[in-house]
Amino acid sequence: MDTQFTKILDLAVNRNASDIHFQTGKKPVLRVSGKLFLVEDADIFQLKEGTPEFKEYMNENQYEYYLKHGNTDFAFGYGDDYRFRGNVYRQQSGLSMSLRLIRNRVLSFDQLGLPPVFRDIAENYRQGFFLVVGPTGHGKSTSMAAILNHINQNREAHIITIEDPIEYIIKNNKSVVEQREIGTHASTFENALRASMRQDPDVILIGEMRDHETIQAAITLAETGHLVLSTLHTNNSVQTIDRIIDVFPEEKQKQIRIQLASTLTGVVSQRLVPGEDGELQFAYEQMMVTDAVRNIIRSEKSEQIYNALQGGEETGVIRLEQCLAEMIKTKKISKENALAYATNRELVDVFMEY
Repeated sequence: MDTQFTKILDLAVNRNASDIHFQTGKKPVLRVSGKLFLVEDADIFQLKEGTPEFKEYMNENQYEYYLKHGNTDFAFGYGDDYRFRGNVYRQQSGLSMSLRLIRNRVLSFDQLGLPPVFRDIAENYRQGFFLVVGPTGHGKSTSMAAILNHINQNREAHIITIEDPIEYIIKNNKSVVEQREIGTHASTFENALRASMRQDPDVILIGEMRDHETIQAAITLAETGHLVLSTLHTNNSVQTIDRIIDVFPEEKQKQIRIQLASTLTGVVSQRLVPGEDGELQFAYEQMMVTDAVRNIIRSEKSEQIYNALQGGEETGVIRLEQCLAEMIKTKKISKENALAYATNRELVDVFMEY
């Protein structure tokens, strides 16, 4: 790697950055605790298609995908402790590259400040469909890695991950862990999932569900006695259910609704909110699926989930705004930041009164 490039990677590691943004002809930018910072003393970044420097970040399949689509995902190791997940893409002023910093050391639930639902899934569930959702860059992959790592350290299971690209490297402990990367070890998510049915898995992680074929295969695996974990870019539990149903053709939606109602175990929507101490704070919405929730999913009235389950934690439902209000009360975050990340700003004030 180019010396100037590695200096920026080292700087990102030392400053605990989450992301690096490179634009050809510009100085790089780091994202630290949610804020962007220009690296003033860095050299101007240059990257040209077809050069050895350009190709070294990706394998042949990824390079061919880039030529066809104008962007591609890739990942690479950096020393023993770090990996970078990247995307290189054409844009109006030239080539750009965004890198996400990933630590090979998977942190525990306590270290990450995750709510009890994550430990509950890892320790007490052997089948079902569990989703972590939220915007890009809010730690979904880190939460999933924590679940897998906890299973790996505490019980015997066959864990298969299907990712694009592989992010956290998880080595065998009590479990057998096999990680497959789309474009390197498998052609598509759908094909990898269908193959996994013949590979005796106990736990399957799907890096992201992008189409109805992948979702169908995931639900089928959950129906046949496996614990299936995945992520979606949705804002809350209700939107997640609707998104899953809506990706299917209309004639299949009733059947998939029935299957989803019987397999879905829970949805956590998470946010990393700038805290009063300058660190990012974990905020979340939780919906664990009860018989009442299953009936609502089947009835095609998913918007009634919140209205039907107002009882709080004992119902398995915690609203994001409820969590944000509690964080304001404990002075972890400001009300301004809470409102910026709420999906229903008025509810923050409602929960502040409790």
